[in-house]
Amino acid sequence: LLLAFANAFAQQPIDTHSIARQWNEIMLATIREDFARPPVQARNLFHTAVAMYDSWAVYDSDAQTYLLGKTVGPFTCPFKGIPKPKDIEAARKETISYAMYRMLAARFSASPKAVGAHIRFRNKMKELGYDPMNRSIDYENGSPAA
Repeated sequence: LLLAFANAFAQQPIDTHSIARQWNEIMLATIREDFARPPVQARNLFHTAVAMYDSWAVYDSDAQTYLLGKTVGPFTCPFKGIPKPKDIEAARKETISYAMYRMLAARFSASPKAVGAHIRFRNKMKELGYDPMNRSIDYENGSPAA
């Protein structure tokens, strides 16, 4: 019985996972196809984790961002805040998705299977109902995509 339960749990469709988990799975699949570069991939994992955390934290009144609106080492990331949306969970999902899409597209543009990776990234955005061609960075107007 325990084995059957464990197997059923392990076979959950990816869509039942959080948006962060879904994008992490896409990133891990892309890392498997990329060059073996452990320091580079570790940095990619860290940077995407920070992007997802900050994408979540901007909509929380108690959470502190890691990089947005701060200086970390020699890097300063100006951020004036974003208007509170009506649906915070939908805004978080959209913000995380655009952050991951843009970061992964940039980080894996020279990957040996870059074309397939970019198709995977675009397909995920379309599956989620987002426009991968949206390049807006005007977040002050309340756009989670920006």
